[in-house]
Amino acid sequence: MKIVVPIMPRSLAEIAELDTIQYAAADLIEWRADFMPMADLEQAARDVKAQFSKQEIIFTYRTEDKAETIISAEDYATLVQQFSTVFTYIDVEILKFSAITLPDNALVSYHDFTQIPLNLPDILSEMAASGAKIVKFAGMPQNQSDVLRLMTETLRFSEAHPNLTLVTMAMGELGKMTRIASDSFGSSWTFASMGATSAPGQLSLEDVVKIREIFQ
Repeated sequence: MKIVVPIMPRSLAEIAELDTIQYAAADLIEWRADFMPMADLEQAARDVKAQFSKQEIIFTYRTEDKAETIISAEDYATLVQQFSTVFTYIDVEILKFSAITLPDNALVSYHDFTQIPLNLPDILSEMAASGAKIVKFAGMPQNQSDVLRLMTETLRFSEAHPNLTLVTMAMGELGKMTRIASDSFGSSWTFASMGATSAPGQLSLEDVVKIREIFQ
């Protein structure tokens, strides 16, 4: 499994202060651009690329879990078009912004912060139908059965779509198992943290690296 570590700087100064050596074990860096002022994004993009020049970077402008992030469909599409040419991957909330034209390097995502939906296979199918090569889902389990269901549906979907990179996880304490055993149920990436977490239940990069070494 590949390990993705998010960064969430809130200013250009915070980008400059990042100790990038601590992120060396990460396979990918996810830049959560939604924490930055919109006016600083172009300069911030240059700075993030310079800081992590040896790693692949995902550009993410998350709106699903942030009520304070208000962006029109037109402005969101502009961000996708602008930054898809700059970074390795660009995260697109395809179910929310369904009219968007996906670039070739799109990672389509959907997050449910209250549940693991019973129609999870339909959600995965709808995202896969967009033509994206990477599909990501994260949801909040209410019990252990939800976690098992996520893992089971992920395995079924990955076996039915062998050419698709599928990334799924259950959030929170209940879902920690899905963050360390992703390879065993068809999920190709996991998300770890360096300091502050970008989602509930993330383990530290150090711990995930150790666990990956044990399972390899």
